[in-house]
Amino acid sequence: MNDLIRNSNLYGCQLTNKGASFRIYSEKAVIMLLEVYQRIKDTLPTAKVQIKRKECQLEHVFEIELEGIQEGMAYVWRKIEENGAYSPTILDPYGKAVEFYNGEWRNIIVHSEISKTTRPRIPWQNTIIYELHVGYFTSNQNSQLIEAYRGTFTGILEKLSYLKELGVTTLELLPIFKWNANTLKNHHPDTGEVLQDQWGYNPIAFFAIEEQYSVSKTSTGALEEFRNFVECIHQNGLEIILDVVYNHTGEGGEDGGSFHFKYLGKRTYYRLDSQGQYLNCSGTGNTLNTSHKIVKKLILDSLRYWVQEIGVDGFRFDLASILGQDEEGRWLKESLLNEIAEDPIISKVKLISESWDAKGSYDVGRMPYAFREWSDYFRDTMRRFIKGDQGNIKSVADCLQGKEIYFTNNYKTDEHTIHFITAHDGFTMWDLLCYNTKHNWENGEENRDGNNANYSYNWGIEGESDDPLVSKIRKRCMKNFICLLFVSRGVPMLLMGDEVARTQRGNNNAYCQNSESVWMDWRREETYREILLFTKKMIRLRKEIKYLSTKELSLYEITWHGVQYGNPDWSYYSRSIAWHIKGPEESFYIIANSYHDALRFELPPSKNQWLRIVDTTLEEEKDIELKGIVIEGSHYLVDAYSIIICREDKTPVSYKKS
Repeated sequence: MNDLIRNSNLYGCQLTNKGASFRIYSEKAVIMLLEVYQRIKDTLPTAKVQIKRKECQLEHVFEIELEGIQEGMAYVWRKIEENGAYSPTILDPYGKAVEFYNGEWRNIIVHSEISKTTRPRIPWQNTIIYELHVGYFTSNQNSQLIEAYRGTFTGILEKLSYLKELGVTTLELLPIFKWNANTLKNHHPDTGEVLQDQWGYNPIAFFAIEEQYSVSKTSTGALEEFRNFVECIHQNGLEIILDVVYNHTGEGGEDGGSFHFKYLGKRTYYRLDSQGQYLNCSGTGNTLNTSHKIVKKLILDSLRYWVQEIGVDGFRFDLASILGQDEEGRWLKESLLNEIAEDPIISKVKLISESWDAKGSYDVGRMPYAFREWSDYFRDTMRRFIKGDQGNIKSVADCLQGKEIYFTNNYKTDEHTIHFITAHDGFTMWDLLCYNTKHNWENGEENRDGNNANYSYNWGIEGESDDPLVSKIRKRCMKNFICLLFVSRGVPMLLMGDEVARTQRGNNNAYCQNSESVWMDWRREETYREILLFTKKMIRLRKEIKYLSTKELSLYEITWHGVQYGNPDWSYYSRSIAWHIKGPEESFYIIANSYHDALRFELPPSKNQWLRIVDTTLEEEKDIELKGIVIEGSHYLVDAYSIIICREDKTPVSYKKS
């Protein structure tokens, strides 16, 4: 055994030339016990060392270096109480590969290496995000993958051609950190089985990957598979963003489990009230104490690990408001969020915030510079507009320009706004058009869970329908949603499967479901081919419209109009809007009509011809004509609940709208 490590800044296990160093923080432990195993399944340790607090060189830091340690060996920590009692095994907060074996947690030793992957570094103004659940994306048998690949990182790689043809640039993965799935007490109403967390928003290891997403189903195999996954994604010109949860852990509250932080010092790692009880700002039983220096270090080290050693391209921070608060939940001008935004490594990748928390804090617009922010205002505004609600037109215009968020930082622009109609929590886009109310009975909470404010409308029939008229209006409104998402300034995010009308059967909070009811149904790729083709073409059109990606907005003139050019209707009762985009190289006229009747709109006066590019009332192949079809006359009859996009052009083509 060598002397204690001095002046080391690295926690966890770090391999050295002679062996490995081990380092863990505990505010209360008097003695920490380290056990090392030759193999993860060994019964007896090859080394067993006690480290006493009085021997610690740094306050609360238990550290030691051992010779002969190699990659693949396993280790566990235990806390020895003053009465000599041993704690259960402790999951190393810095463990990069962890597994539960024979009733206890074991940490597996892996080497560190700097990722050599070449990132695409896609500019924000060209970014199109696709949010997906690793398991849900390919778990279905009709994904046509071999069983071993379904629901894995490798499974996504098998579908890369699909994603590239769709046109998205950036994959945002729901949480992949090792999580505690057994946090729920609700039972499935039919089977009686206890339900599990299927989304991963209860992490217990900020450096380790959930092995169920790997072909091998082992933690070390998951690490290697994910490294390969990131490399392959980059080679294909796409990016990877991780949805990360640093606001709470899967240990829950007083009645939750214990993995590490509760043993190592709950007052260090969690926010507590005056009675020493866990504060619950996250809605899951506990809240990480992100204003404590050791917790800050843990989170920053974790983020740097995923950037430097794995090569990911960015992060989306769940309930990010918590990271900007003090121990009592008050907003801080200088917080962990600022340290993330200013970190020389982390600040170089894409940062996205969900700028609120579960206790009611709403901080959209307050995140530090560099953070892009989710716009729930855009989500709700566009849902209400497509539904035909009144009193919404000015908000629609703001959202289309990416001006709906007031940023406290003057350097932030519409480029710092993330636009979405749907996300993992809530209805899918198709379900927004099929259900008036949520149908969450399978979640075992008597339909009490999930958001009630969905701004959805079923168009006459609750649920799926074979009625051709209902199907027709739903498809049209799907196209309307997709249109508005991709012609708005800001960064668009598309939810997995919306391009093929994926349904969750009305469940708007499917966090505990893992079945065909929520998986990607690849048969819909053909059934809803019309929606898929429309989405592909709208993404292509977005990339061709320079206004949507330019930083030189001063070169463009944006004007607003109604059925008469130059006369917009901003009244409460208005449900239609037209806007004219005029730039040095392009001119577009877009009309959105959510009124229940067709309206005849005057086109902008021009010496040139106007080409119709998009009309969401038309059938497949005709709904988008990227080359354009000449519009005869000075007006266009825009059907009820439809959108058209026109481009000014000189090329004559014969067309007359019926």
